[in-house]
Amino acid sequence: MHYTKFTKSDFLLKLDSITSYSMKVEEVKDAVSGYGYDQARLKEGREMWERLRVLYYEARDKSVQKSKCHAEKKRMQNDIHKKYMKYLKLARVAFVNDIEAQEALVLTGVRARTYDKWFTQVSVFVNNLKSNEQYLRSIGEYGVKISDLDELKKGLLDITELSDKCVRITAVVRMLNDKVRKETIEVQHWVSSYLKVARIALEGSPEMMNLLGQSDKN
Repeated sequence: MHYTKFTKSDFLLKLDSITSYSMKVEEVKDAVSGYGYDQARLKEGREMWERLRVLYYEARDKSVQKSKCHAEKKRMQNDIHKKYMKYLKLARVAFVNDIEAQEALVLTGVRARTYDKWFTQVSVFVNNLKSNEQYLRSIGEYGVKISDLDELKKGLLDITELSDKCVRITAVVRMLNDKVRKETIEVQHWVSSYLKVARIALEGSPEMMNLLGQSDKN
């Protein structure tokens, strides 16, 4: 039995069955005890399964949180970008003849595609608009109020906080997945050795090997 042949959840179910039956079924316990697998050693395998189970579900829960965090970040970015593009188009009208303003507000050229560059473009636009009274008066003639820019600025602050949270969760998921991988390999070594011995100990009892989820073909 090798973990690469199963999903993580199925591998855990297999381990659960093997370790629990090995500790509960007297015929199995008696047979393997004569080959070095006493109650303490069987308990060791059971505890390894338990640690892996806890780690697996913790990693899975954090992965769900990670997905939700990134989905919310994407939604928030889309909302901010929609408002930004509206104000950007109005700014291009307001400053059609003002080269200096066009450069200061990054009104020309393509819009950034990566998150970091996009964030920089929007930040430069908002900050340079808010810090220049003349720019505010000019764009104000096209219906863009300071409160609109404040709302856009707040959106940038909120998405920064959310982005930091996503980074932290991603790091936790990576750490937990690494632990799951290492623990899985450790458990695999234990169960592989145990099943080899159990097959020898239960050679005359194929029904007991079937009880452990194994057969002569395994």
